[in-house]
Amino acid sequence: MKWLIPFSLLLFFEIVGSFLSGLFGSMQNFFLFPLILSVYAVANYFWLIALNNGSKLARGSVYFGVGLLLCTMAIGFVFYEEKLTLLKLIGMFLGITSLLLMTKV
Repeated sequence: MKWLIPFSLLLFFEIVGSFLSGLFGSMQNFFLFPLILSVYAVANYFWLIALNNGSKLARGSVYFGVGLLLCTMAIGFVFYEEKLTLLKLIGMFLGITSLLLMTKV
């Protein structure tokens, strides 16, 4: 489980990069471009560290996809006051279930 900390940092920097990319799309401020590239470069650095410490590519990519989805849904719920519909709750449940099933393997 040495890969869990760099993997968490990967998710954090990926979310920050996605936020900055959306900000760049709405503002068209080209001074954000080097910052966005730097944030994504740091995220990829932590991805490589997680892979090097035992994350494995298949397991890491599933964790990344589900983790990013759950974080994005949580941000939308908390900061943008989105409604949690039954379909979203089912999706969150299935995502968490898939993570739990992956830890048993």
